[in-house]
Amino acid sequence: MSTIYQSLPDNPGAISPSERFRKLGQEMGLWNHGFDFSRFAQQLFQDIEFRDKAMLEIGCGKGMLCLWAALHGAQTVGLEPLAEGCYDSSDCHKAFKSMAEKLKLPQAAILPLTVQAFDGPKNYFDVVLSVASINHIDEKSCIALRDSPDAAREYQDIFRNIAAMMRPGGKLIIMDAARHNIFGDLGMRNPISPNIEWFKHQQPEFWAELLSGSGFGNPAITWTSGKLLRYARIFSLPKALSYLGQSIFRLELTRIS
Repeated sequence: MSTIYQSLPDNPGAISPSERFRKLGQEMGLWNHGFDFSRFAQQLFQDIEFRDKAMLEIGCGKGMLCLWAALHGAQTVGLEPLAEGCYDSSDCHKAFKSMAEKLKLPQAAILPLTVQAFDGPKNYFDVVLSVASINHIDEKSCIALRDSPDAAREYQDIFRNIAAMMRPGGKLIIMDAARHNIFGDLGMRNPISPNIEWFKHQQPEFWAELLSGSGFGNPAITWTSGKLLRYARIFSLPKALSYLGQSIFRLELTRIS
């Protein structure tokens, strides 16, 4: 396990950054206990090293992953366009700013912008993150991607601009529901994730191929486990088992041009 997730303090008697983060989130009512968050962060980021790096998150919600990365040494920018994004949007920026102040993380920022409206610096970000947001970047185009060359070009243009804001070798991490799940394919609601509209999503292989036209390559796909298995430190599943469960994937791409 990467040492950035252990976050051991120099003073053995001091509380670790991860535990400070968990306790503060609990005090603020952001989660009941928060013990799963560090495990989710490990599942999501894997061996990403944050110190002296810059991260952009698309559709960051309350920005907890941005704060986590900042707590481990990164400069972070989260994009959350309020009404177009977070399910409880009125509290997103307020919760982020309050937690950032209490954790003393001035290097963490949140902006009320879509990624299309964000004019970020070129060759700057080492990590770009999209968790449950890639299909919302342009939902109509996402639904039509397989049948509409115009929709495909729209997404490629968006991600070409994202690639231009990244350093060569930077990592794009996408976590989302796949298009195919046994329940969705049978026309049934998934009892674990009843609100997922599968037709609004795409398979990770499709995303990898599409975004190869935007300057990304070297795709690495894993199928992620849920909360209960994360407690057992099991972070990935075979594709077939994921298809029978939630069909959540993690796709990592590298900016190659």
